Amino acid sequence: MIDRPIAMLVGAFFVACTCAALALPDPGELGAGVKLRILVDKVMHNAAGASSAEWIVAETGEAGFNVYSPRLGFDDYDMVRRVSDWCAAHGIYHMVWMRGTLEAPEGDEAAGRRAVWATGHEERLWSPNSDEFWEWTSRHITEYARISAGSPNLLGVILDYENYSPTAGTGFLYPLSFDDAILERFAAAQGIELPELALDQRAAWLKDQGLYDAFERFQTDHWRERCRALREAVDEHNPRFRFVVYPGPITPFLRKAAAVEWSTEQAPVIFATPETYGRASKFLPQAESLAHSGELAGALIADAGQVGVPFHYLGGIDPVLTGADPEFCGKNALVLAQVGGGYWVFYEGPEYAEDHPEYFRWFAWANEAIERGDLDAWQEPRESEEEWGYDLAAIAATVAAPEVTGEATELPRVFLRGDNLLLVSCQAGREVRIAVRHNSLGRPLSRLYWAARGREGLEVAGGTFGEQQGEISFTPTADGLHFVGVSAGKWGGAYRLLRTNAPVGVYAGQAVRVIFGAERLHFSVPEGLATLSLRVSGGGGAETVRANLYNPSAALAASAQTTQGARQAEIAHEPTQPGTWSVELTQADEGTLEDASLALGEGLPPVVSFVAEHVFAAAP
Repeated sequence: MIDRPIAMLVGAFFVACTCAALALPDPGELGAGVKLRILVDKVMHNAAGASSAEWIVAETGEAGFNVYSPRLGFDDYDMVRRVSDWCAAHGIYHMVWMRGTLEAPEGDEAAGRRAVWATGHEERLWSPNSDEFWEWTSRHITEYARISAGSPNLLGVILDYENYSPTAGTGFLYPLSFDDAILERFAAAQGIELPELALDQRAAWLKDQGLYDAFERFQTDHWRERCRALREAVDEHNPRFRFVVYPGPITPFLRKAAAVEWSTEQAPVIFATPETYGRASKFLPQAESLAHSGELAGALIADAGQVGVPFHYLGGIDPVLTGADPEFCGKNALVLAQVGGGYWVFYEGPEYAEDHPEYFRWFAWANEAIERGDLDAWQEPRESEEEWGYDLAAIAATVAAPEVTGEATELPRVFLRGDNLLLVSCQAGREVRIAVRHNSLGRPLSRLYWAARGREGLEVAGGTFGEQQGEISFTPTADGLHFVGVSAGKWGGAYRLLRTNAPVGVYAGQAVRVIFGAERLHFSVPEGLATLSLRVSGGGGAETVRANLYNPSAALAASAQTTQGARQAEIAHEPTQPGTWSVELTQADEGTLEDASLALGEGLPPVVSFVAEHVFAAAP
């Protein structure tokens, strides 16, 4: 635990350059004339022993944030009052952070009232149609509104609708639920009798009966009625009380009910979203990443406008993401404030006595620029060196690259996702040409990013394209291994390598991310390896995967699969012979085959290849 005097010493070097606590703006100006700058804190909170403290509020205000939200303590009303008082003393606002979901017990106590998705997966959460969910939600938020009537610095509540259930079957909440409670109400309203339906038959039965659209309208109307009742209860205490909803208007519950009923002219809803948390790709240089962040935020704001209610939009920043270094985060804050109503930070990752001061130095820089109206300052040149997060020299030292022939090789159909590091065997002066097909997966702003570096880490070339097919091309000036970072972005699409004129593999020391499986990924097993190990992961929830391991004779050697309850699975096999082995990523016994990842274990050259001829052996 860190007390305020120590905290002041740790942060002394940047506090001097931060903006002083400002006169408190009128709540109606926040998000409009005054940019919102919200800090949702876990870093300082953890340093204070998982508790709020006045020094945290003071430090938040000193760095130029105008809203502080502690990640814990939503159900401690005395603490809510104390934090509001501290915020008043330091000239900033307070918002309570609260999960918008409520875990439900297993067994009969919640039978029929837990959330059920269209797939039939029953979540360990109270359904958004249950009385228990709404009693809990309304009780807390109405009490915050009552406190805010006497504590004007309590601006509102931030509601987090990410799925933290131990059996999470969908990332953000809520889609339609097919629980007993809502189905029985719907049947009564329709004057029909429901047959006995298994959980995974309910959505299909409604569609077969031509009732699905009516059921969707019925459930949405129910949500709106509940949300409206909560807004009315809040307004009895404080009509200017603000609702922040995360992750913005992207789920049916948030888009069609909560945003509509909780937004008023006096208190526009605030959409806090995650798509801009970090770089579009860790391989994308800062300038391009920041431009993409603004472009993405602009498109999301336009989409939010389709909801048809008063709103303010805040793109998010999360330092825990790869590539979200202090300088990038500070400049990203300016980009988001320039495009929207401000920005918000889910502050996790930094250690208080280590990198927190540098993060707060850059956030203070951004907040000062916002106050000056200098929102273009994000375009200033990068001050610190940009890293990919890999030790390229160490990776190069573990592998022996295959021979370069220059012949074009057609590659099998394997779609990659997210950030992947390619290893390419090169000859000086011989142009590398890798044809790539990009699939946006329905995401209109998805683009393919790539950057090539030599083994010393110096950039050779780079580019981006959004059309379906493009090319990675560069001419190395030296023989040997080169690295190509390729990504369609964290929130982007997928891509596959079509053909290459140089041997190419994918780094599998961390994770190779694919979608829809892979017929074969090849790798080398060195002489004398005692245990061949690999790990596969499904995308989470209903997304599962099976890994089948094949020996050099193409005989099945081992198999493992994930389940909806266990996201990871491992194979630990005693290899009978060295050589080129392969792994198939395919459908598991349950769930759906979509996003999946593969990582190779110790003792294996950390590279998988699409064809056996391109396998990277262990370095001699």
